[in-house]
Amino acid sequence: MIIAIDISQLVYQGSGVANYTYNLVKHLLSYNNQLLCHSCKSRNPYTYKLFFAAKNPFKKYPFLEEFKNLGAKIYRYPIPMKLQKFLWQKNDFLSINRLIDQSDIFYSSDFLRPKTDKNVKGITTIHDLSWKLYPKYHTDDLIKVHEKKLEKTIKYNDEIIVDSENTKNDLLKLYPQIKEEKVHVVYPGVGEHFRKIEDKKVIEKVIKKYLKSYKLQVTSYTLYVGAIEPRKNLDVAIKVFNKLIIDSRLRGNDKNDKNYRKNCHSCESRNPNNFYFLIIGKAGWKNEKIFKLIKDLKLEDKVIFLGYVEDKDLPYFYSGALLTFYLSSYEGFGLPPLESLACGTPVLAGNNSSMKETLPKEFLVDEKNKEEVYKKVIEILEKKPKINLEKIKQKFSWQNSAKNIALLFERLNKKTINIKSFYS
Repeated sequence: MIIAIDISQLVYQGSGVANYTYNLVKHLLSYNNQLLCHSCKSRNPYTYKLFFAAKNPFKKYPFLEEFKNLGAKIYRYPIPMKLQKFLWQKNDFLSINRLIDQSDIFYSSDFLRPKTDKNVKGITTIHDLSWKLYPKYHTDDLIKVHEKKLEKTIKYNDEIIVDSENTKNDLLKLYPQIKEEKVHVVYPGVGEHFRKIEDKKVIEKVIKKYLKSYKLQVTSYTLYVGAIEPRKNLDVAIKVFNKLIIDSRLRGNDKNDKNYRKNCHSCESRNPNNFYFLIIGKAGWKNEKIFKLIKDLKLEDKVIFLGYVEDKDLPYFYSGALLTFYLSSYEGFGLPPLESLACGTPVLAGNNSSMKETLPKEFLVDEKNKEEVYKKVIEILEKKPKINLEKIKQKFSWQNSAKNIALLFERLNKKTINIKSFYS
């Protein structure tokens, strides 16, 4: 069986979709190699063709060589995004099979659904429907792209993978013409490198690498990882962070108070002179209010925007944080909260959408209620709820994700698909 996958979204390094694409393809290829072992002679490994379109034909992408070494055939074309949209969003020109030759299955990205030959079966992943449910949080262009992509997904009668039961329910409710048996829930995984790091000196060394321009020594901080956009409610997190600083100052002025140590075990770690809010992620859209709020609260030297951080370095940031904020109003899945927990650091996330499905209830809160968020932060810092690292590792595994999607490929090729979900 020949499986073609569009990996063009990997050009957007650091994004959630790029992270998903990289990990899924890597583990699909690794699983395919396992089928070559002596004990698996009854199973035929697949041939993987990876389509990668990027404007710059000369730029080196390490993941292409990595995938090639894992056995994939790479089909790279210098097709700029504008031309891709013209061919495969606005029109149905040029079958992708003219570029990659024959395939039995084509796995399209969440962004574009290229035309394929008639005998090719289609499959795609829909990560979330925030653009449909909360259009005010997105640009008109992005909404248009996703609308057209879903329209073509339905037209081609593609199989659809979703990241959570919540996204599946949203999809079937908003698009009743889609049959339930066409939608399959497969949880993404948390990378194996996301684990608790105990060595504080190593953590400080990694963080320092990203703070060169700030000339700061950061040892105590809260964290946010993700895009800077309205539905993430960073304004609430920043206001709560500010209140934590003020609270620490007030309590710190009266250390002789007999109730000081009793009521504020975490105050020393929140010394206002060395307490920061680190924000990792790209600037999204409609974020001007965030920067204005920081200026109004005079937190320019306390709220630090680090931009892109390499995936291999994220566990150090998570492990060193007191707490990770993730007060999103909606998520199709939401990897950062689980990555934080996998590193042993508590998280505070919005009590909604898929996060109610994937996160323990003690880490959920009404994300719009500043006072409730503040109380919950204090409660978490004081009580330090236990994190079941083993459960997270078992439930959210890329190996499981890859096996379940490979099973879907197999059943799709045999035309015997009749299941609701491959994840158990």
